[in-house]
Formats: sequence, C-alpha cells, structure tokens
Amino acid sequence: MAESNIYLLHGEDDYAIASMVREIQSGMGDPVLLDMNTTRLDGRSNTFDQLVQAVNSLPFLAAHRLVIFNHPTSIVRHVTHQKKLFDILAKIPPSTMLIMVEDEPLLPKDKKKDPKHWLDKWAGEAGPAVTVKLLNLPVGPQLNQWIIARAKEEGGQFTPPAANALAQAIGPDPRILKTEIQKLLAYVNYARPVDPEDVQHVTTTIQRVESFALVNALRARNLQLAQKALYIELAERDPIPVFASIVAQFRNLLLARENLDRGGTPEDLARNAKLHPYVARLSMDQARTFTLNELETIYHHLIEVDELMKGGSAISPGASLELLVTQLTFQ
Repeated sequence: MAESNIYLLHGEDDYAIASMVREIQSGMGDPVLLDMNTTRLDGRSNTFDQLVQAVNSLPFLAAHRLVIFNHPTSIVRHVTHQKKLFDILAKIPPSTMLIMVEDEPLLPKDKKKDPKHWLDKWAGEAGPAVTVKLLNLPVGPQLNQWIIARAKEEGGQFTPPAANALAQAIGPDPRILKTEIQKLLAYVNYARPVDPEDVQHVTTTIQRVESFALVNALRARNLQLAQKALYIELAERDPIPVFASIVAQFRNLLLARENLDRGGTPEDLARNAKLHPYVARLSMDQARTFTLNELETIYHHLIEVDELMKGGSAISPGASLELLVTQLTFQ
C-alpha cells in the first residue's frame, strides 16, 4: 500500500477523480471485503461525530478500511471548525484510508492574503501521510482525448474529429460535456462511433441556447407559448437535442440562482460557471423569477424525462417533452 493514508482530490475532472479512487481501491485487497469496510460521507449532510466514528472504526476481516469523504470543506461552517477538522485528520489510524473529494479546485478567497486554500495548505504541510492531487479538465488536444476516454467509460465511442467538434462547441465544462456525451451516445444508440455531423446536429452550444424560444416561454411559465415553441422545435430537430437545450438553460438558471443567493455578481457567475458574460447576465436576470427550490424541483422533472427518454419507455420522446412542458409551466 502507498505510504499515504489520506488523499485530497480536488478539481472539476470527475472522471479522473473517479479513476484515481478506483486505483486506490484496487490496491486495498479483496473487493468484497473492501466493500464491507467502506463508508461514504458528505460534508454537506454528515457531522463531525459521524466522521470521527467512520475513520476510527476498526476494519472487519481486513487490514484496512476506506472512508470516502465528499465535500469535506462543507463541514466547516465556521473558522473554528477548521481546527476541529485538522485535529480529526491528525489522529486517523494507519488502518484507515481516507479519501477527501472536492468537485472543484480548492482556491483561496483572497490570493493576495493567502496563495492557497486552507485545506490545501494543511495538506501540503502534513507530510508524506497526505497526498494532494488537483485534477482539472485538460485543454486543447488533451481535452479531445478526455472526451474519447469518457465516452469509452460510458460504453460508447467518439471519433477524434467528433471529440474535437464537441470540445470546440462546449469548452472545458465537465458538467455540460458529461451531459452532451451521454446525449450523443444515446443519439447513435451506442451502435457506432459519434461523428462530427452528430455533434453538429445534437449539441446545443451556449451561444445558440441563449435565444431559445422554448426555454424563454418555460421561464415565463406560459403554457400556450411553450407548446407552440415546442411544436416548432420538434418540426425542425429531434427530441434529444431539444431536451439538451432545456437542460443547458436550466443548469444556467440553477447556477445563477445559487450565485444570487450568495450575493454574487454576473461577473462571478461568468467566471465560476465558464459562461459568456452576456449569457451570465441574462441567466441572472431570469433566475430572479425563480426560487432555488423551484429550480431544484424542475431539475427533478428533467431527470424523470431523461430516464423516460433513455429507458425504452412506451411514451415517445416527443410526448415526454410535451409532458415536461406542462409540468414546468405549472410549477
């Protein structure tokens, strides 16, 4: 086993993070026993007491136990909690492997005052017992390779030109890329590699989405206009790219609403969500007409429709979208 028994993995490349977690797990012995000795925690919902119990529990019929702690910084809700977390981490027994995972880079609030995030700084000073990895999405040709690898992980294939076309259309945005890869693989029914023409037909770029009439009608909760816009869209495009447009827009709205609730500016949203400044301003304006709870409910409906469209439901994709339009306009 590696010398480190604490890992801090952070960054936007969830594919690379998941691969590294699997690599660590593969070196920990029998997978059946490891599964019995694995605990998953989340800093957004679990407590310090639960963390202490998880990391200090003895392994069962194995040499080590594994604790995967997602969003560890979220458990720190006051500056005094930092020391509390550090004290727990300093006392983790050698029999416990702790993997802390943040799904975005750990950046300091003020780089002029402190060049490193407090948890990243602690990890760097903790010695060889802690391994830190920043795993962000690559750029340029490396992003193309990332798309190809991610498609393979999903059970499908991309041609190199198709990967380049998707990278050019979306850029290094892991959440949108993940959604678009899944949509494109579903579009070709996993039966052949995705080609550039598929990307052009299915993928909706941010610039194209910003004036999307259907989503504007949904934002206004106008059923009549939304139905009319949907019929026009379905006459011109397949249901899958239409649905992808809706997902992209409401993703922007959800991020904008969260940004508003934090007191953020359109510039903050553009920088953090990698949006065009105009799209960020538009999303912030439109998000003011929704509560965060409403947008989270809408995302629940989007997940339901996605499952219907992927799961071979007797309801056609077009009918699924009609149901979605009705649900969203009556939120």
